[in-house]
Amino acid sequence: MSDSADRRHLLAMARADFLEGVSDPLRSGVPDHVIASWRRSISRGVRPSAIESPYSTELDLGSRLVRCAEPVIDQLAEQVADIPMCVALTDSKARLLTRKDSSHAFGRVTDRVYFAQGFGYAEDSVGTNGVGTVLEYGQSVHIVGPEHFVDTLQSFACAGAPVRDPFTGRIEGVLDISCFADHSTPILHSLVKTAAARIEQNLVSDRNQAQQALFDMYSRVDARSRDAVLAVGPTLVMANTRMQSMVDALDRDSLEGHVRFLMRRPATVDDRIVLPSGVRVRFRASTVAVGDEVAGMVGVVTVLSEVDGAIPTTHVRSRPAALRADSAEPARPRLVESSSPAWCTAASAVADALGRGHPVLVLGEAGSGRYTLLREQFGRWHPAGECVGILPDELVAAPRDAASRILGTPTGPVLHVVRDLDRVPGDALAEFLDHLLASSDDDIPLFGATSAEPTGFDEARQTLLSLFRASATVPPLRHRGADLVALATVLLAELAPHRDVRLTREALRVLVAYHWPGNIACLRSALADAVRVRPVGAIEVADLPTRCQSAPRSSMRPVDEAERDAIVTALRDAGGNRKAAAAALGLARSTLYRKIRQYGLTD
Repeated sequence: MSDSADRRHLLAMARADFLEGVSDPLRSGVPDHVIASWRRSISRGVRPSAIESPYSTELDLGSRLVRCAEPVIDQLAEQVADIPMCVALTDSKARLLTRKDSSHAFGRVTDRVYFAQGFGYAEDSVGTNGVGTVLEYGQSVHIVGPEHFVDTLQSFACAGAPVRDPFTGRIEGVLDISCFADHSTPILHSLVKTAAARIEQNLVSDRNQAQQALFDMYSRVDARSRDAVLAVGPTLVMANTRMQSMVDALDRDSLEGHVRFLMRRPATVDDRIVLPSGVRVRFRASTVAVGDEVAGMVGVVTVLSEVDGAIPTTHVRSRPAALRADSAEPARPRLVESSSPAWCTAASAVADALGRGHPVLVLGEAGSGRYTLLREQFGRWHPAGECVGILPDELVAAPRDAASRILGTPTGPVLHVVRDLDRVPGDALAEFLDHLLASSDDDIPLFGATSAEPTGFDEARQTLLSLFRASATVPPLRHRGADLVALATVLLAELAPHRDVRLTREALRVLVAYHWPGNIACLRSALADAVRVRPVGAIEVADLPTRCQSAPRSSMRPVDEAERDAIVTALRDAGGNRKAAAAALGLARSTLYRKIRQYGLTD
């Protein structure tokens, strides 16, 4: 026998021994990634005697991946046309999107083993092969003859390579060359890797103008820097190897959230940031714009020493000099000492305005801590003072009384805060302003206000804006990942006083990834639900409410939320087994996988 035939014979013996559990295949020359795949196949209940390839009609045959791969597949098929073979492309779920055969005869052969459009070749259904094993292993593979797990595939050889999105690094699909084992050669492995790289180049060229501009800037910065480089756009993130190894996933999530807040307006930043793990980093970056569209932000990240990290900037946990000189303790302690540069910048601006006695406006989403920020900073200047909120309903019911409260002579330091200006009708606001301006001297007394970020102000609101001498913008909770650990810790202490209740790292990762539509109030509600499930001890992902275990790509209707919750419950009851969860829900596995991706579930 030839060397290749001898090797296949030894592999066949090793596989038979493995299935009978009488030998260690590692000693028989079986590659590590193959034996690992065999073990996964056994653990997932794959039968070696038959192919059970699921079929799906939910294929995106017009996707960017298919469009960018078609010319490469045509060229590759021409290169290997002299042998019976086929070139196939699958999506990230191992479902065949397209296949090009060298002959009709070989096409009929592959049809008999269900290697055809719509059929899935994931490891959990077909075992070791040149598609599913690539997705599990994350690298290209060459599976020959007995290295396949299922008997029916023993006569084939297949070389598969992952096709990654060059921007995100995620595997978008697999390119595969399959032929008879007798015709296999290592050249096929090289060819398929080269072809997959060409598809990735096509994916780069196929991006829109903004994404291309972000990628170009990232490439230039990465080429000239030895430091960690991070690029963040509205829907993608790119990080070089140093960035990925320098900080852990939770820290990266927090930093990405902060960058998305910064990039809303064209800017150049030089921030010093304390990440959730306690690592201090410096982030120097600029936004990338294409016309009026902000494509994202690209920057360099360096870890600071303790000495460097203590250098105060407007973005570090610092206060103005006048506030630091105040030795008195505030009457109301801060909810949390923020690590968010955007929050610290807003706090500095508010503290400066209050210290000068200037009316100040705080912008941001509802529940993001606008009123808390005003109360905290006023308490630092006046520990015995009082912060009084004027709600929209109060102002609407009695606008003159609201103005009189601001103009009144208090017995001690008081900061009146008109809350949610954007929710006050124009006529009530106009009456409030008339009384405030008519009854005051030239200088308006110190007061504060909160509002959503303006998209356009009517005449009354334009007049009101002229009364303020300063403003600050508070970041939403989804952009304050660096603060979420401390916020959650403080809220848990309030919800479960004198109890040992804490979040596991996995649960915290889920919370950081969530979009928090109600900001801090939403976080409190989620933690309250978790504490009811787990009153003492470590809160696991399964203890969190189902709404927190998804990061959907768009807003959801009530029916979508109900479906998401049902899927999360089924996955939880099945211990994460998607096949069992799909059966319990009465869904095809392909449908369940699509729903998991649609809702961004973290099962």
